[in-house]
Amino acid sequence: MNRNDKSKYLLYIEPSKDLKSKAPVLDEWTRLMEYALGKATQGTGHYSNLEDTGDGYDWKFPNGTTRRIPSFNEGSAYRGTHHTDCGEVSSNIDYKLENGLITNSLAPFYLKYYRTSISDNDMAKLKELKEFYKDQLGNISSNEE
Repeated sequence: MNRNDKSKYLLYIEPSKDLKSKAPVLDEWTRLMEYALGKATQGTGHYSNLEDTGDGYDWKFPNGTTRRIPSFNEGSAYRGTHHTDCGEVSSNIDYKLENGLITNSLAPFYLKYYRTSISDNDMAKLKELKEFYKDQLGNISSNEE
């Protein structure tokens, strides 16, 4: 499922293998994502529920009651994995980054090989992540801003 919205879900994309670059892009964005994943909480998100923007969502039961469902379930895992169009395989977990964004194990791969498929929304979220970690990572410069 592709999420190109203002939610807290980051890099849930499904690019075509025709858009894959021949060589990986190894720059501050890939290093930032690898660093952030190393500090993230593992679990599962509800990215496929478009009503969930990353702050939880209301589940309505048949009896009329409503329960707030969190966007991220720490320590849980999916029963399967995701395969990209080019054959890369995800893990069976998502990651909640320290700044509250939720992403998947393919995020560094997408940054390395599918940079042209990343939306302006996701680039804005990556800039927020960079700002969050600026004191920990020092002054990482970008030629792509």
